[in-house]
Amino acid sequence: MLETIGDRCAALWNAVQYRCRQAFFRGKPVPSYETLCAEFKERPVYRALPAHIGQEVIKKARKAWDSFFALLRLWGKGEMSERPGLPRYWKDRRTGRRTFCVIPVKAPTSYALDSRTLSLTLPRDLREKHGGRLVLHTKGVLRFHGTPKTLELRYDRVKRRWYAHQVVEVPEPVRRTRPEKCAALDLGARTLAALAVEGLNRQILFSGREVWKDFLYWTKRIAEEQSRLSRAGRKTSRRLRGLYSHRARRLRHAFVALAAEIARTLSRHRVTMLFIEDLTGIREDMDFGPQNLLAHNFWAFRMLKNLITAACVRAGIKVVPVEPCGTSSRCAVCGSPVKRFVRHKAACSKCGCVWHADANAALNILLSGSSKGHGAEATQLPPLALRWDRHRWASRFESAAGTLYAASGSRMAA
Repeated sequence: MLETIGDRCAALWNAVQYRCRQAFFRGKPVPSYETLCAEFKERPVYRALPAHIGQEVIKKARKAWDSFFALLRLWGKGEMSERPGLPRYWKDRRTGRRTFCVIPVKAPTSYALDSRTLSLTLPRDLREKHGGRLVLHTKGVLRFHGTPKTLELRYDRVKRRWYAHQVVEVPEPVRRTRPEKCAALDLGARTLAALAVEGLNRQILFSGREVWKDFLYWTKRIAEEQSRLSRAGRKTSRRLRGLYSHRARRLRHAFVALAAEIARTLSRHRVTMLFIEDLTGIREDMDFGPQNLLAHNFWAFRMLKNLITAACVRAGIKVVPVEPCGTSSRCAVCGSPVKRFVRHKAACSKCGCVWHADANAALNILLSGSSKGHGAEATQLPPLALRWDRHRWASRFESAAGTLYAASGSRMAA
C-alpha cells in the first residue's frame, strides 16, 4: 500500500518538475506554489492522492526550486565553485523507472501516530477498495511530546524499511532561576570533546580513539567491497550502500551518547551556560595529507555540535558559540604562549605549567567566554578521560555499577 502511494507521489513530483523545468528553459518565471496547485488540482496525477499529500508534494517541489535559485545567486557572487544543478526527477537514471522515496503528510488530522501504530488516510480508490484507513504497526520511541505537525514517511532502500519522521511543536521548558554557572567545550578530532566546568578542578576528556578505530574498520570493509565491484565492472551495490549506512549510524550512535553524557554532566553540576567553539570554515582550503580521512571524513564536528546543542537545550542549558582563535596556543594560567613538545601536551615556559592541550583549550574558552581573563588554578588535577565502549562513555576505572575506582583501589564518587 505504501509503495502504491509512494509511486503516485513520485508521479506528481515528476509532473510538477517537468512543468517548472520547461518554464525555466523557455526563460519564463517558474510557477509559484499557488499557481501549481491551481493547475494540477484537476489532473488525474493529483486526484490519485489525498489532497493533503498532493499539496505537500507540490510544496516540496517548489521549495526545491527556491533552494536552486538561492544557490544560483551564491554561485553568481563567486561563493560557490560549481554551478548548482536543477531539481531532478524521482527516477532511476539507469533503468528510467520512477522511484519513490518520500510520502509527505500535511495535516495532523490526516494521521495518528503513537508508540505502537500509525494510521493514515488513504486515497479515495484505495479507501473504497480496502475500506477505512491504513493502520500500520510501528517500532521505536517517541522522543518528543507536544503538538503534532507534519509527517514524512521515508523509504530506506538499503534496509528496505519505511521510517516516519514527525515534526512536533514542543512548548518552551520552564527554567528555574538559579545562580549562573558556566562551562566550556573544546571540540577536536582525536579528543572529540574536552569539557571544563566552572568550580571543578579537573576537566573531562572524551577520547575518540575507539570511535576512530571502529570507523577505520568499516572504511576497510567499504574499500574491499569497492575493489570487488571494480573487478566486476560495477560502481555500486546494495551491500556497499549498506556498509556506508552502517558506518554512519555507528558514528552517530557514539556522538548521540557523547552529547547525552555531556548534558547529564552539566545538569549534575547545575551549569546554566555552555560556551562551545565555533569551527565553521576551519577545514576550507586545507590539505592534511595522510590525515585527510581523519579530518575530512571522520571529524563530523558540525553534527556533533548540533547534537550537543540539542541535548543542552532540552536540559535547559543555554549554548553560546565562542570564537576559538588562540585558545590552544596560550596558557590558561598566565596567558603566555605555549609549546607542544608532544602532540597532546602543552607547556608554558613562563609559569612552568604542563597541561593536556585540549584541557588547556577548554579552560581558555571558559575564561574568555565568561570574561574573567586568565587565572586558572595551576594545581588542577589531571583530566578524567572517558572512552567509548560501543555502548556508553566510561572511564577505564569505572565498574558496571557506575562507580569509579582509582588505580590503588580506593573509591571515588562517580
